[in-house]
Amino acid sequence: MKRVVTLAVLGTAALIPHRAIAQGIVPSAANIRVQNAPERMRVLWIAAHPDDEDTQLIAWLARGRRVETAYMSLTRGDGGQNLIGNELGEALGVIRTEELLAARRIDGAHQYFARGYDFGFSKSADETRKHWPQDSLLHDVMTVMRAFRPHIVITTFSGTPRDGHGQHQISAIVARQAYNLAADTLQFPVRQYGAPWTPLKFYRLARFSPQDRTIAINVGEYDPNLGLSYQEIAADSRSQHKSQGEGTLRRKGVVLDYLTREDSRVPAPPAKEEKSIFAGLDTTRLLVQDGRVAPPELPPSLALEAVADRQVLAIGETAKVTMTLYNRGRVPVHIESGEIHFPPTLLPDSSYQWTQPLIGSEITQPWWLAQPRNGDLFSPRINGVSEDERERQKWAHVSVVTPATGAVSDVAAPIVFHYVDRVRGDVQRPLVIAPGISISLDESMTMARANGPFNRLLKATLRSALSDSTPVTVTLSLPRGLTADSLARTVVMAAGATRTVMFKVRGTLPRGTHELTATATAKGKSYRTGYIPIEYPHINPQRMYRPSTLVINAADVVLPARLTVAYVPGVGDNVAPVLQQLGVPLTIVDADDIPQTNLSRFTAIVVGPRAYQASPTLQDNNDYLLTYVRNGGRLVVQYGQAEMQRPGIMPYPITLAPRAERVTDENAPVTFTDPRSPLLNSPNKITQADFNGWVQERASYMPSTFDSHYRSMLAMNDPGEQPNRAAILAAPYGRGTYIYVPLALFRQLPAGVPGSARIFANLLGGNTIR
Repeated sequence: MKRVVTLAVLGTAALIPHRAIAQGIVPSAANIRVQNAPERMRVLWIAAHPDDEDTQLIAWLARGRRVETAYMSLTRGDGGQNLIGNELGEALGVIRTEELLAARRIDGAHQYFARGYDFGFSKSADETRKHWPQDSLLHDVMTVMRAFRPHIVITTFSGTPRDGHGQHQISAIVARQAYNLAADTLQFPVRQYGAPWTPLKFYRLARFSPQDRTIAINVGEYDPNLGLSYQEIAADSRSQHKSQGEGTLRRKGVVLDYLTREDSRVPAPPAKEEKSIFAGLDTTRLLVQDGRVAPPELPPSLALEAVADRQVLAIGETAKVTMTLYNRGRVPVHIESGEIHFPPTLLPDSSYQWTQPLIGSEITQPWWLAQPRNGDLFSPRINGVSEDERERQKWAHVSVVTPATGAVSDVAAPIVFHYVDRVRGDVQRPLVIAPGISISLDESMTMARANGPFNRLLKATLRSALSDSTPVTVTLSLPRGLTADSLARTVVMAAGATRTVMFKVRGTLPRGTHELTATATAKGKSYRTGYIPIEYPHINPQRMYRPSTLVINAADVVLPARLTVAYVPGVGDNVAPVLQQLGVPLTIVDADDIPQTNLSRFTAIVVGPRAYQASPTLQDNNDYLLTYVRNGGRLVVQYGQAEMQRPGIMPYPITLAPRAERVTDENAPVTFTDPRSPLLNSPNKITQADFNGWVQERASYMPSTFDSHYRSMLAMNDPGEQPNRAAILAAPYGRGTYIYVPLALFRQLPAGVPGSARIFANLLGGNTIR
């Protein structure tokens, strides 16, 4: 007899990275859980972003002392930049979510999130509260506090201005409030938040202020069972934050990490005399073990495989899942089920296989993106289930009884499509559920010159999840002013196939925002959504769904005459495609190719944001760019960080403060300090209107001082701060012009802000700075 796999929704399966397996590290109780296990000590770490956690202490707690440990991040890191690709915003949040989960699989902890959308850098808690209603984040933390029930709470930050980032401050503030109020059932009713709880101790990380420490912990302890120290494990965990460039060295020997005890509700030695963070807690009742000398009690060495007959399952269709349970232990076990007639006993070193049907019922996608965001908060409520547990709930599960002890184990495994690649070897891809037909456009937003020629090749990508061949018709809905060579095309899609349909779209558009929509029709159903795959080797693959709609922002932009531009890409850089959309003749030049490229044929060269930081080759080849300027060229360099102060990078020196100046208020007033500057007048007359509708910030990493050769034309500041005049710096250099641009055009152009297009056009040409 067969039964349906008890999964209503399939998400991305939490596959164990091969790297972790090779190191002998397996997720803590990820695939086998035993009922009535002893209660473990629990520690909850709370901070603001992916990478704010201390993986050294987390690895020491989870792997070294077998404490049930969890990290709660208020955000998914959506507002940062991306060192490994060009995904930003919510797409970057998906990557950083998966990076945290990859880190937790290595260091052994659970992972929680609040609903905060990372809206970018903020300078104070008050500024952050304008984006995040503090009670909302407090409610999220309280939900997790009541669900996880930690005995110890740790924060990375202090909740004071010394934390710098306002989001850092808020994370510590709400953590302490939740610690203080966790037992308050009047403000936080049991019906909504769960049973009251009283955490017993509160610590703050003292790595940034070691003079305040009350306890030091040697996270460099060696674990002979794992063959690594906890710092080495933590380094591998930390190195999963690849989108942030957080690769970390493994270090052997003693490595000290520091905490400051800020509160204790149990009798314990004075904070400065404490020898253990568990001092005062009942470790006879709460399980704390030395992982180096006391191997854990393990359930029988069981393994479950769940292999689907396809990689993608359409909504409403049924896949066949082959389940195999392996008893690799030394004692017999029984499989518990009221519906399937299993053999009475599964002997050691044997296996049993059966099949189960699985009906596709809900699209696989990041669950927090299934509904539109509410301002800077994600809409779905927090329910106290950790992100890793959400994944495990979607796995296949089997209950197994060990007769010798009576222990009941829940054995689980992700449902995968399993095959061999002749180069990569064993490949396991998570089974995903998708619409019968997905239709996606290459872009969701584009820019165009108002009343100028619009001539684009529109590509619609069709992906079928259906199990049979079917004709699919694609139709376009165009804004007034545009026509296509055909408004409908029909292709035959084989089962599981991907096809591309091309349309030539021409015309002109008046200034403003316009929409173009593509619709796919198959088997009497219409589809208007598609997905963007997010895939990197170190994380589980994800799909982000979006409407098959193209928003076209038509801006009044005049381009300099006879323009020919070279573009050297930077970090998380989506500027070049927008310039091409505006009609800028553009050639991508890799940093490696600069020496053998005839730079003199370009009227301007643009360097992307943080390109010097990411590319030592660009630093080595920078003299070619400066020579190009001396010979009469125009070089536009978008913002960098401390590396821009190195001799030889910029033609004249600048300095950045230890905390580089930035203007985070996207609506901050802008003053024209040199209204006659060619960069503000040719070929577009820049006015205050060009600074309307900006997103996230005005400028990043602005120099605090600059050489007198540089000319400034804009001043801006956040409330209560002094104006900074370094948003755009231009200097004559030889016969050419060097322009340095901390102004956040790299964010505004992909967001379709018209003023940013007009400003960038002026940077590319116009009169020479003298």
